Amino acid sequence: MAEKVASELDPATFEVIDHRLLNIAEEMGIQYMRCSGSNVLITGNDAATAIMTADGSLVAVGPYIVTQGNVLPQIVDSTVRSIGESEGIDDGDVFICNDPYLGAIHQPDMATVMPIFVNGEIFSWIGASGHQLDTGGTDPGGFSIKAINVHQEGLRMPPVKLVEKAVLREDLLRWILNQVRDPLVGLDIRGQLAALNVGRRRILELIDRWGADTLRAVMTRSIEESREKLRNRLRQLPDGMWRDVQYIDHDGHQDDIYKIICNMTKKDDHLIFDFAGTSPNAQGLINCTYAGLEAGVLTAVYINLGWDIAWNRGVKDCLRIVSDLGTVNNCQYPAPCAMATISAVIVTIDVVWRCLARMMLASEDLCREVTAVWSGTSMAPIFSGTSQHGHSFTATEMSHFGGGGGARTYRDGVDTAGIVFNTTPNMPNIEDQESEYPVLYLFRRHLKDSGGPGLYRGGRSGELAYTVYDAPEGKLEGLFAGTGAEMPNAIGLVGGFPGSSIRVAQVTETDVENRLSSGLRLPEQLGDIEGKLEILCCKHEHSVIALGDVWYHSWQGGGGYGDPLERDPDTVAEDVARNAVSLSSAADIYGVVFSGSSNPDLAATHRRREKIRKARLDESAGLVTGDATITFFGSGVLEFGGVLNIDFAADKISCGYCKRTHCRPGDNLLTHLREVNSSLSAAGPIRGEDYDRGRFHLRQLICPECGGMVDVEVAFEGAPRSLTKIGIEGT
Repeated sequence: MAEKVASELDPATFEVIDHRLLNIAEEMGIQYMRCSGSNVLITGNDAATAIMTADGSLVAVGPYIVTQGNVLPQIVDSTVRSIGESEGIDDGDVFICNDPYLGAIHQPDMATVMPIFVNGEIFSWIGASGHQLDTGGTDPGGFSIKAINVHQEGLRMPPVKLVEKAVLREDLLRWILNQVRDPLVGLDIRGQLAALNVGRRRILELIDRWGADTLRAVMTRSIEESREKLRNRLRQLPDGMWRDVQYIDHDGHQDDIYKIICNMTKKDDHLIFDFAGTSPNAQGLINCTYAGLEAGVLTAVYINLGWDIAWNRGVKDCLRIVSDLGTVNNCQYPAPCAMATISAVIVTIDVVWRCLARMMLASEDLCREVTAVWSGTSMAPIFSGTSQHGHSFTATEMSHFGGGGGARTYRDGVDTAGIVFNTTPNMPNIEDQESEYPVLYLFRRHLKDSGGPGLYRGGRSGELAYTVYDAPEGKLEGLFAGTGAEMPNAIGLVGGFPGSSIRVAQVTETDVENRLSSGLRLPEQLGDIEGKLEILCCKHEHSVIALGDVWYHSWQGGGGYGDPLERDPDTVAEDVARNAVSLSSAADIYGVVFSGSSNPDLAATHRRREKIRKARLDESAGLVTGDATITFFGSGVLEFGGVLNIDFAADKISCGYCKRTHCRPGDNLLTHLREVNSSLSAAGPIRGEDYDRGRFHLRQLICPECGGMVDVEVAFEGAPRSLTKIGIEGT
């Protein structure tokens, strides 16, 4: 019967019902966040919702934190596998789980899943997930910096029955609340139940209107269409191999560097992601389990290749992930992983993103959809204590969700566009924060020079500073968990430079209290704050924030696209006028010289740019390539990112700037380019100089004749180079 319904399903009916499922997933999220009092949800949309088939296959995901949505099918699978016959799965049951080794990304993401029954059988599953204010453990906020195993990171629940036949198990909820510091966790869990109840009601309404067989057929076809659409898109892209490397700095115990290596192979209509060579899992909280690895890969594929494709099981069917258990993005029990989302998961997104972007640049049909890596990491500034309203609290400052967008092939990245895995980005209103918590913001602003320089600039990130204000105890406590301080992760494309790194600081012995009591103007930037400045570790342990202390942080900007020396001088002048770019960066990176206060001197700019190109050539050397290659195979003609012209008929690759012939397409292009190694600060300030240990440098690949930039990498000693082997059917 179901097969007959599927074959008779007309396109209009399919589209109406399919879009209704997407609307239901979104409505579930709205209901959840309206019921929850959590500032993490309200100010950051740090939640997810999903609709799945009876076997747990993803059909529709809400427009929120897509990494959380990606793992809800895994939680359904763990639930089905772990619930015994004596417990059973009944109509009206709801299961809760936050175990990273059973599907959650990290413990703060508590997820609930509910079966929907029709005629006594499971018809589908729905799920909701959200980041909780606290999970117990050593430190408030769910991030225990010094944890050495998952047992020290607080509450960790396997799938357990929270609601039994539509009746909330108050005993279990009391048990959960007994483990955590902030009672709002209870309201948040009830918000998830409200979301599930809405989803269940709406799906049953669809069944009443259209019938179970029709709805099942729509779900099946939605998955099939996504699978077929992605396969068709992949067939448009060249076959080949791409490799990229990204890094995590510090594990909470030592400032070691952890590599995530992605070897991506595309053949016909499938993608294989092989993470061989990735560092072993860390002693500290930066790891993620396989759930996080899969969520990161899917997220990068969704955004780069699926902008007009429904994000569901059909996409996953086109991918294969190869990874060794016991690595930093596929850790082995009992490795800690409380910081997974903003370390191993997001860095996995970054490394997959770069592989996908370079593959897409080799397609004249799809290259316009390419962007450089967005804000390469996220962070978790957490403060806790007693509020001005007299109750205890734990809060995560969510401004970092306004990360810089990656530059596009035709336009700058968007300033404070959002964090890349949040499809409905949001960040807190400062006045709301101050009314709820005993803090006063001194400033929050776009961060100058944070966008990656390029022909098109990466989007800017931000910076902020706050101090204790009206706290009953005269102090707060806080910690900071971030990745990407020693090096940037938002890497540019075809000569674009990386965006900014993160920076964390505190200023003690300040005059802020005196300024407040005297009605004097408050500081507007870090350098204006009088006192003792200390740059903090990106994994800063739980400590006291005393009255008068100021805490400061900035986060990563987006990567740039193309050689900065190709950027229009008038556009650079506009950037300087609006404080997006400093005068020193305009001169040293973009090569723009001003006559008077604001107008670029075009003749002087031309001379300066030629001088910079010559300096590149003078400082350059031949490449030590190791096993790295850039080779092209195919037919036709391709313009690759404006930096290479590949003509298979003429059997040559030439420079996109000066037209010099580099080599034949089948040769290793790397051996025909020159390399300039420089400090990361060559890409601008806030590129890790406060944390520099000499371990990273900027690797610039240039044309040996004109000095035009071909590619830029963030390089670490001993890590492999990027690799490209492309088979192209050009035009």
